[in-house]
Amino acid sequence: MSDAQRELSRAITRLLLDEPFFAHLLGGLVRRVSDERHGAGVGVRDGRLELRVNPRFFCDELRTAGERAAVVKHEALHLLFGHAVRGRRRGADPKLWDVATDLVVNQYVSPPPPGAITLRAFPDLGLQPHRSADHYYAALERLAEDSDAGDGAGGAVAAPRSAKALAALDRWHSDHEGWASPAAGAVERAGRALADARIAEAVARSGDRGVGALPGPLRRLVAASLERRRPRVDWRRVVRLFATSSNRTRIGSTLRRPSRRYGTFPGLRVERRVRLAAAVDTSGSVSTEALQSLFAEVHGLWRRGVEVHVFECDAAVQRRYEYRGQLPDRVAGRGGTAFDPVFRALRADRLERWDGCLYLTDGRADAPTVKPPCPLLWVLPAGGQRGPHLRFGRAVTIAK
Repeated sequence: MSDAQRELSRAITRLLLDEPFFAHLLGGLVRRVSDERHGAGVGVRDGRLELRVNPRFFCDELRTAGERAAVVKHEALHLLFGHAVRGRRRGADPKLWDVATDLVVNQYVSPPPPGAITLRAFPDLGLQPHRSADHYYAALERLAEDSDAGDGAGGAVAAPRSAKALAALDRWHSDHEGWASPAAGAVERAGRALADARIAEAVARSGDRGVGALPGPLRRLVAASLERRRPRVDWRRVVRLFATSSNRTRIGSTLRRPSRRYGTFPGLRVERRVRLAAAVDTSGSVSTEALQSLFAEVHGLWRRGVEVHVFECDAAVQRRYEYRGQLPDRVAGRGGTAFDPVFRALRADRLERWDGCLYLTDGRADAPTVKPPCPLLWVLPAGGQRGPHLRFGRAVTIAK
């Protein structure tokens, strides 16, 4: 046991020198050396993420430090891809699913561990790199069904070399028994939260150098994990608070009640009004779903008495109209994106007063140079580009 613990520490230290992100990802996991299972694996046990290795496998079957480092990196990749916390696909054949997930992660281990399952194991199946586990599983499932049909009818199999390789697979270095059950949704969410916390810690410890050295698909997985950890803001509430905080008051007259001072008619009343501009990026990069979400909120504000004027703009203001309760069936534009035309339009007539501006955009444009004459709230669809270029106001993302 002590030899295996020492070699496991050496393998992670080797990763720390060569690929620090993966070393830090594994650094906070509970390490368990046990002969209960063959090979190595990562999973959730007793509410904690653990990395487990079989001592005889790790010290005897793996001959070099490089092979041991490749195995632990393989397990770190299962954690990064979410395989270990997602578990097997519901109703999936366990063997085929295990093979499919290993096909995914072994593309990022070079050289792969001894006996690793790679795309080369299925030469006549036409598997393409950088696909999901579900994609590979579907191909393997078709291969298995074809093999069963061919054997039963005595016919030929479309991919005989791949069918033979799949039939020969029995046991390999990666143990997936500790993965979440496909029926345990709450367990999966808890495990994903644990994994996301470890990924965030690895990002913080490895820094830009560690994350920047990752291939593009892995960087996107890291970014998605960090996004899941972002505090979720009720964007609808933010929009409504923005609108109500922008109201102004006006003194008017009314015949419905007498003056408090003189007891005569007409009396006075306080009118609260809000006049908002709803700017819509119609460049084509904003989805129909995002437009529908924003106009649903615009409609709600209008029903509460807010005066809303819509500005449809791509590289120029294409159309402007007061919203009167009718959702538009189309928007004008679908060209490039520029923010300044709307702000220039708001500043053009000094007799018009605006209490606020909602700007729905994906954020993919140059920073505005014209400051709007009123408070500004940027409303971005999921995946929108936030950043310091969204000047002069706060940004909120539409959450599903």
